[in-house]
Amino acid sequence: MRRRPLPIPVAGAMLAVAPAALAQQAPEGPVARETPLSSDQRATLNKEFAEAVQAARASLPVFWGRLAESGGAVPDDFQLKVVFKSPQNGFEEVWLSAIKRDGARIVGRLNYEPDALPNMHRSQTVPIPEADIIDWAFKEGRKRYGHFTTRVEAKAHPEGAARSLALLSDNPLPADARK
Repeated sequence: MRRRPLPIPVAGAMLAVAPAALAQQAPEGPVARETPLSSDQRATLNKEFAEAVQAARASLPVFWGRLAESGGAVPDDFQLKVVFKSPQNGFEEVWLSAIKRDGARIVGRLNYEPDALPNMHRSQTVPIPEADIIDWAFKEGRKRYGHFTTRVEAKAHPEGAARSLALLSDNPLPADARK
C-alpha cells in the first residue's frame, strides 16, 4: 500500500502535507474536506504558507547544525522539503531524506514517487539546490522539529492531519535554537 502526503488545494496549487515520516500514518489518497475552503481561507493559508517557507529558510542553520552534530544518525531523522520544476512548467514539492552535505553540494533521497517529475523516482538520490529548499525537519527523541509548512497545510485538512500533528513538537524550533 503506497502512502502519499495529503494533497491540499490552496489557491489552485496542490500542496503536499506531511513527509514520508508522517505520511505513514496518513490515509491513502486525498482527504476530502467536509466544507470547502473559502477564498478568504485560501488567501490566509497562502500567506501563512509563504511566511512558513520564509521562517524555515531563515532557520536552515539550525537544521544544518543538527545534521552535522548527528554523526550519521538514522537517515530518515533528517529531511528537507524541496520544490522542483516539472516538465509541464509546474512545480512539485517533495520531501527528501538521507541528506548529505559537502560544502555547497547537497543530495537527498526521494521519500516517495513524485507525481509531476517523470525523471525522478522514489528512493532515488538527487541533487538539492539550496535555494529550492522550502522546509526542513529532524527528529530528536520523540519530537519532530521543523515542519513549518506542514503545520500550515494541516489547517486545510484538520480531519486528516490530527495524528500527524501529534508527532510534531509544540514549536518548530528546539528550545536551544529560539531567540
